[in-house]
Order: sequence, then C-alpha cells, then structure tokens
Amino acid sequence: MEGTVEYRSAKKSRSARPSSFRQISEEEDSRREDELQSTEVTTAPRSGPDEYVSVTTLCDGIGSCELSDIRLSENRESKGVDINAAFQRTAHRVFCNNEELFVRDKDGDTHLHLAINLEHLVLVRTIIRMAPAYKFLSIPNKLFQTPLHLAVIVRQKSIVRQLVCAGADVTAVDRNGNTPLHIACRDGLYEIARCLLEPVRNREIQCNPYDIPYQKIPQDFDIANYDGLTCLHLAVINRHMDILQLLVERDVDLNMIERKAGRTILQIACISCDVKLVRTLMSVRACNMDARSYSGYTPLDLARDYNQDGVYTILAAAGAKHSAEYVDSDSD
Repeated sequence: MEGTVEYRSAKKSRSARPSSFRQISEEEDSRREDELQSTEVTTAPRSGPDEYVSVTTLCDGIGSCELSDIRLSENRESKGVDINAAFQRTAHRVFCNNEELFVRDKDGDTHLHLAINLEHLVLVRTIIRMAPAYKFLSIPNKLFQTPLHLAVIVRQKSIVRQLVCAGADVTAVDRNGNTPLHIACRDGLYEIARCLLEPVRNREIQCNPYDIPYQKIPQDFDIANYDGLTCLHLAVINRHMDILQLLVERDVDLNMIERKAGRTILQIACISCDVKLVRTLMSVRACNMDARSYSGYTPLDLARDYNQDGVYTILAAAGAKHSAEYVDSDSD
C-alpha cells in the first residue's frame, strides 16, 4: 500500500498567515468606517508582465479587507459590503491580466494552489472566479497535484465542489496515480467523496464566465493508481464502510480487480478475515463469489490457503466453489 500523499510544505494554521496581513490601526479603522460604502481596499504594487507575483504580495493588497471582516463585521452586514467583489477588484489591480494568477512558481504551484494550502477560502473562491478558462483550474504542480487534489487533502469540501462545478478535471492523477476521489476514498472523507460523485446541476454552473466541457461524474471507477488500486479497493482496504456504501449507491462494479494480483474486494476481504464485509458482499447478488485472481484462485481457495475458517464456512454455506486447479492440486 502506498504512503500518505505529501505536499511540499506543511499545512499552515490560520494563525500563521503571512505578515502582510497587517493590523488596521485605530486611525485606519475610523477612516474605513467613513469609506465603507465604497469598499475601497489597499492596492499592492503592480508587477511587470513577466514577473511572478507572490501570494504574499496579493495578500498584502487584500489583507486589510479580510481584517475588516473581523473588525467591522456588524457594519458590513448592515451596509451590504461585498467582500468578494472587493477582493476581485484588488486582484485586478495587482495583476496585468487574469492569466498571471496562474503562473507557476519554482515548485509548480499557482496562486490557487497556495491559497488552498493556506486555507484562505475567500481568496480561493475569488481566484476560481477569475480563471480565464476551465483548464487553468487543473494545472499540476511538480508533485502532479492539481488544485482539486489539494482541496481534498486540506478537506475543504466547499472548494472541492466549486472546483468541480467550474470544470476542474476530476480524473487528473498525482505522482502516485491517485485521482482526487482515490484520496477521498483512501482517507475516509465521506462528505468530500459525495462532492466528487454528485453530477453537476445546471444551476451550479450559472455563474461560470466560460463554458465547461462535459465530463462524466461520477468518474470511471475502474481507474487504478500506480499501486493498481481503484477507489473501491482503497475504501475496502482502509475499512471505510460508509465510503463503500456510497460507491455502491453509485452503481460501482463490485467485481473490479486490482491490477497487481487481480483480486476483487471479496477476495481481499477473505484474506484479511473481514467476516462482516464478507457477509455484506455475499448479500449483494452482483458480487461474484467465484471470481478468479490472476493466479486462478477463487475466494474460497484464498480462505482455505489463509486459514480463515470463519470466512470459509460463510462462503461454503453460500455455495462458493473451489477452482478446478485448486481441487486437483489438493487431491494430489
């Protein structure tokens, strides 16, 4: 089994945001009270067309706007300030054009990657809305992680759904061959898995400034990572039964095989002596109790070889059979 998916920098806490999120002085605070209706925000220096603008520079231009969210929340609520619109106006001032937001740094990260890693949700939503086209939302970094991968890793389901509805590629794979759904199934992220499995509704794409191509959602469940495991196998191996149920509700094929030994999830359950899972799978008619692995072994063969007497009894009672080769070798 593969190790935990890593990201190049440790996940930062909300309290560890860049120093550019400067404190608003009392004098500024008073001035903002008077100017609140216009929602003006501090502008950051404009960069040349070929200069990479750091996320710190962008935050410097919009940080005071976020702080006003803390200090002036009651006034903003009463006066109807649109904080997202203010962020977007500032970003337009910082960058010559929207494509500059998606220039990659030395690690391959765009501002969208960095904002997701910082969990700066307002900034993330603003950058998504400013994407010139859907393809900009699926740019991979040097670890082949797209923004959608990172949104799953930091467990931000609202961002996951917004990226999906904005056209982010749900089948993009990272350096381990995992799609975002693989990660969600492996880590038991039920709500995020739902966001990735739910087809996009028309009302969810009304705010997109561009057309997005059709992509099959749920994705092809037969996609295997570089360890040969599908989303289904990852859910079962890590014993996330709620994820398994979610996949079953989406008509996943329970007889899919992993690519190294050719085993179905029933065969894996037999080897691991997961009696509860075996009983559950045997109750599903679509589950083939006589499926063969690459070595020709059926679930009953594996239960006998691994001395799983409880599992063997359940399978035999349900009418499961040994392979002919296994019977012949046993008789010899």
